[in-house]
Amino acid sequence: MTKKQKKAVRKGLRQYGQAAEDGKAADRKSGPARAWGRVITRALEDYDREDPVCAELLRKRYLEGMSEWDVVGALHIGRTTYYRKELEALSTVAVYAAAAGLI
Repeated sequence: MTKKQKKAVRKGLRQYGQAAEDGKAADRKSGPARAWGRVITRALEDYDREDPVCAELLRKRYLEGMSEWDVVGALHIGRTTYYRKELEALSTVAVYAAAAGLI
């Protein structure tokens, strides 16, 4: 995954999470936000089944806006595990986003 793709995925995750936090349901039901919602939902469903740590990392870091260190503490994982799981999760979301034409 390129830096540009990683940046686009992080931006999509954060914008979707911010819209949810702000209660902007209309923003999430149309256009790119809707497509990102499908991508994020698909990734979270897969990770809920296969790797709950990745699912919680995505939720806490990008959808809830927690800091890296707060996520590390909340998940009771080390920094190395955090970065490995983050890259794995972002790569998966990138694949789904690319398939949906978002990146």
